[in-house]
Amino acid sequence: MEKYATRIKTGSGDRPLPDRESRHGFPAGLTPREAEVLALIATGMTNAEIAKQLFISPHTVKNHVTNIYKKLEVDDRTQMALWAIAYHMVDDNLSD
Repeated sequence: MEKYATRIKTGSGDRPLPDRESRHGFPAGLTPREAEVLALIATGMTNAEIAKQLFISPHTVKNHVTNIYKKLEVDDRTQMALWAIAYHMVDDNLSD
């Protein structure tokens, strides 16, 4: 994945996007499943919808979301979605 100099506004001012990659090649050290959850969040899905889509429990989705918040250093789902869009992690077919 390419690294971008995009910034996301947060309550504590602008912070650059994390530039580390996981061993799987995903930005910010995301696991493949976290990247999948993040892409679905960016399409507007709720945790319950994500759980149903991925055949996992809502509690597991919540754990992934918590980990994503920490890794991306964002404060809400909107910032999470903007981050995913900036890194081209959203499949165009999912967002239609």
